[in-house]
Amino acid sequence: MYEGSAVPGRLSASRELLRLLIDEVGTPGAAAMRRMPRLLAEVDQHAAEVRDALGDGRTAPSTVALAGYTEGLIHAAEEAGWEFPASIDWAVRDWRVVRLLAICLLASDGREL
Repeated sequence: MYEGSAVPGRLSASRELLRLLIDEVGTPGAAAMRRMPRLLAEVDQHAAEVRDALGDGRTAPSTVALAGYTEGLIHAAEEAGWEFPASIDWAVRDWRVVRLLAICLLASDGREL
């Protein structure tokens, strides 16, 4: 059974995008959250906003919805002149990076990153 109405190719591409995001943002971000309680609180707030935007506000959105949201966020940010950072300074973080980290946590569905 496919997730929602996603066709196999779209679901596979969505999973791949989220895996890459977890590698680039989620794994280092999870380590930073363990050291920085304020970052954890920010990520929690962003995760709630993404859940609200993509669903009922209580459950994690589907893989395809999260990937689509991620693509839209990055595309809009790049059109506004933002560039994905070569390295992330978690002490001086851009809100977009925090939002991407929140997406990683939602994509992992509570599993350790």
